[in-house]
Order: sequence, then structure tokens, then C-alpha cells
Amino acid sequence: MPSSSSTPNNNEKPQLPVISLTKLQLLMKDRGQPAFRAKQVIDWRNKGVLDPNEMKNIPNELRNILNEEVLCEPLRLVRRECSTDGTRKYVFALNRPRMAGKMVESVLIPEESRGTVCISSQVGCVLDCPFCHTGTQAFEANLTAGEIVAQVLMIKADLRNEPLAEDLHNEVTHIVYMGMGEPLANEAGLHGSLIALLSDDGLKLSRRRITVSTSGLVPQINRLGEAFNVNLAISLHSAIDSLRDTLVPINKKHPLKQLRDCLNRYSLGKQRHITLEYVLLKETNDRDEDIRALIDFVNPERERVNLIQFNTYPGSPYAGSAKEHMSKFAQQLISKGIRATVRRSRGEDIMAACGQLKAETPE
Repeated sequence: MPSSSSTPNNNEKPQLPVISLTKLQLLMKDRGQPAFRAKQVIDWRNKGVLDPNEMKNIPNELRNILNEEVLCEPLRLVRRECSTDGTRKYVFALNRPRMAGKMVESVLIPEESRGTVCISSQVGCVLDCPFCHTGTQAFEANLTAGEIVAQVLMIKADLRNEPLAEDLHNEVTHIVYMGMGEPLANEAGLHGSLIALLSDDGLKLSRRRITVSTSGLVPQINRLGEAFNVNLAISLHSAIDSLRDTLVPINKKHPLKQLRDCLNRYSLGKQRHITLEYVLLKETNDRDEDIRALIDFVNPERERVNLIQFNTYPGSPYAGSAKEHMSKFAQQLISKGIRATVRRSRGEDIMAACGQLKAETPE
């Protein structure tokens, strides 16, 4: 588990991306500002404007109060990279005291009818999945709820300032916790960010439009379902315990039987399902025994399988399965009544595809 040094200090300033309207109204009252100013600030915040100096309809006195008493911009944009397919990768540095300069990456994946933002929950990762580039980066810190939501807000602002091509959607419609880190190993940051994303005075997103991906932390999955009931994705990658122990080491603590029982209990709304993510690795988890084990594990009434192309990175010990083999693997699942798709890789040319994110803090 993360050390106490990586846990945000409760004495630190409140962060604008997640401050509630009620708390901001109290701050206004304490500082002699009219209550309606809080709503003005929240409206700017929800558009992605976090710098008080850019909030055009608030007085200078209030700008000074916000700059002094609130951490308005928890992140600083270091750079943005654009893929030939329209994907944008953002590298952000933390501004929080004691963590200033540590870096995380986020990805915007635009399509014709939707815009998905893939956000990070940790600097580095507490897990050591050997096929994941992020896993080769040492864990440095849990992100606060404000730092998680700031990724979304800053990407919203970027889309407004520099829109995408006309054939791509220019709004953030979906959020996936699939960036750097294990979201459920940072429950405080995860839960706090979900409250902000779902709340009426926040971004008011539907639970159906938010997906949390986890490697399988069973107690935390149970609590997530009870508290938020958002979409769930499991980084499965093998349905054989001995192999999953290697590919997803948390399996040693929460083996497949525990995970299977947990998934059976997770509350699902109408026409919703759990996604089982499966990166296909050549001659590792794409063999006949692997497909048989996966077919036995999946509950077709509650789950679908998302087959993912392995995206290589320098020094990787693995190779991806051939596309023809991936298609064959998918068809075998489909023939057994299991919904299976092959995910189209996006942003690989800028190291923004699944499993490629890594933003180490410079020495």
C-alpha cells in the first residue's frame, strides 16, 4: 500500500475542481462576498476555466481570495501530443506542495459521436503487471480527487480553445479510469472524483458514461458498487490462476474464484455489463488452453470480453498476437455466446495507446 508520504494532507488547500457549491458559498460568506459569486465560479470551473484571472465576471477581490485560499489549478500542462488519428495525449505536472513537478498522462480519444477521456489516478502504479509500460514506473503518489478531475476540466478547456477536426466530437462525453495507476488502490481520490463528476453542481455525468478499470481488488470493487455503481472493467488478461499470478500479480491476493464471486455480486442496471479486458500476448495467453479457461470463466449474461492489441514499448519482454489470431480468438468466444470485440488501437504513434502511458518525473 502507498506510504503515508504519498497521501494528501488534510491541511492542504481545498482544490477548485472538486469543491462543492455549498462549501464555496460558505467561503464567500466568510469573506464578505455575495452567495451568487460561488455559482459564478462553479460555472467557470465546469467549463474548464480554473484560473480566477480568466473568470471575467468576478471582481478582483474575489480573484485574490481564490488565489490565496484555494488551489485553483492542481495541474500544469507540460505538453500535448497529437496523433494522426485525432487522439491527444496530455502530460500534466502536479502543483500540490511536496508533489510539485511529478507527472501524469491523460488521453482524449475522439470519435464522430463521442469524446472519451482516459484519466490517471496515480503517479506511476502500485501494481507490477509486466506487460504494461506504466508498471515499469515506480509508484510515486496517489492523485487527489481534484487532480483527477482537473485532467477532465483541462481537456475540456483545450477542446474549446483548439477544436478537433469537424468529423470528430468536440465535447467530453465519457470518462474511463484507465490511465496511469490502479484506481481502486486510491479509493479516496477515486471516490472524491466520482462525487464531483456525478454531482449536480459538478459535471453531471451519467453513471453509464463513467467506467472504472481495476486489476481486481475485490473488497474495493464491492465498495465501489455499493457507493457509485458506475461501469466496471476488469483487467483480466488470463483466466488461469498460475498465469494470471504473473501477468496480474494482485491475483495472488485475490485469485480468480474470489474475483468471480465478486463480479457475480456487482450491481448492474438494465442493458449494462462488465467488461473483461484481455491483452493478447503471443504464445503467452493466446493458446488453446487460454481460450478454454476464458470461456469457462465468463458469465455471458453479465459480461463481455474486450480483446486488446498489445502495444509495445522499448524493452518489453512480450510481443502481441497477430491480428488474424486475434480475430480467430474473438470468433471462438462469439461461437460460445460470449460478446467479444477487438478494440481498435488509438494513439499508438504518440505512445498514448492502452498500456503505453508513462510520465516519469525528471531527476
